[in-house]
Amino acid sequence: MAQDDSISTPPPVGFRFPSREVVVESGYQARKLECCGVDPAIWGKCADPSFFAFYTIMAQRWTGRSINGNVHMSQAYFLSSAIPQGLLINMAGEVTKIDPHPRGQRVWADFKFSLANGTVPLRASRSSLNPGEPHLDAPRVSTPSLDISSMYLVNETLLEPEKVAAFSDEAENLIHSDPDTAKRFGFKAPIAGGLMASHIMLGGLVEEAGQGGIVELQGEISFHRPMFWDERLRFVASPKDAVGPRSMALIGDDDKPRCRASITHVKFEES
Repeated sequence: MAQDDSISTPPPVGFRFPSREVVVESGYQARKLECCGVDPAIWGKCADPSFFAFYTIMAQRWTGRSINGNVHMSQAYFLSSAIPQGLLINMAGEVTKIDPHPRGQRVWADFKFSLANGTVPLRASRSSLNPGEPHLDAPRVSTPSLDISSMYLVNETLLEPEKVAAFSDEAENLIHSDPDTAKRFGFKAPIAGGLMASHIMLGGLVEEAGQGGIVELQGEISFHRPMFWDERLRFVASPKDAVGPRSMALIGDDDKPRCRASITHVKFEES
């Protein structure tokens, strides 16, 4: 694949993304979940909230700005009611903060998804690393260790290069599909889009519950280390009856967390 020489420039703080109608069609959800090794059938008629998080990434692309080289750093969900597949919903958001980062800028944005009657079933907040010109000599940010001794294995997923590339085919961020671009931005190989981890973990929770899709959700995912496009990932989670927020993580073969999540509330569709 040809290298994309465009440089990503984020909108300024206070920038309001143009309002846009988005939809998660059932066929689209099925194709993307299969790229992640997730059975689409477990979601029933519910849309996986991770898809709306993807649209918040595309919001910058839709303004005509490149997102080449951008790396997802955190994603928060506040889902108060299920959004069915195939339902048109209005998305609006704004850039709330930009912090300096050793490898560029960390850009924060908040979004809300509204129905025609004005209700807001989903709010989503994200942050991403916007590298601008690649900072290959910048130090890596240290990642705190994670004690998984109290967690148990939910499932395992083997990432496949063709599926990782296909998952991000419309994002035009070549670090997910082109080895040369990945190396240009400091990665030894293409990396999976962070939201693949969100699909894997939320899908694992749905499958574990065996009740249908998620209809209420409050939680945040932090992306700490790259998930390379051919890695095997173990999804581990704290016990369902543990006190306080439920901790989850995707662990690589080196026993280091690629990402972790804290889920404070989740409710599933009744089967």
